[in-house]
Amino acid sequence: MTNLVITNNDLGSVVLKQGEFKDELLTFAGAATVVEGTILARDSVSLKLVPFVKGGSTNENGIPKCIITYDVTATGAGDEPVRIMNGGVVRFERLVIDADGDNSNVDAAVMDQMRDYAQITVDVRQVSYQDNQ
Repeated sequence: MTNLVITNNDLGSVVLKQGEFKDELLTFAGAATVVEGTILARDSVSLKLVPFVKGGSTNENGIPKCIITYDVTATGAGDEPVRIMNGGVVRFERLVIDADGDNSNVDAAVMDQMRDYAQITVDVRQVSYQDNQ
């Protein structure tokens, strides 16, 4: 009998139902990658996007305003042009808080804040059927 190989297939994006998209600038403090599904905030001084910080109070970085729908990489500090989703329906399990690298700290309070900016989160579980018979 041969060894079984398990393959995880990624079958979707963070976006469930497209809403509004907008071109913006995302500020990087240094070389980094912001992954698909990362929640972003707007810096109240520069008016550019920055990663959302749960409980953050520096220049409104604790207010989730939009979501990036693809990976963005910067080679150094500065601004990168991005197209963000600032309204629509998104998959809860694909949201990311930049500092955590996942959605483990996206709780009801964060989802309520997101709803204030027309970002509706839906808990979607991908169900797969394996036929190994």
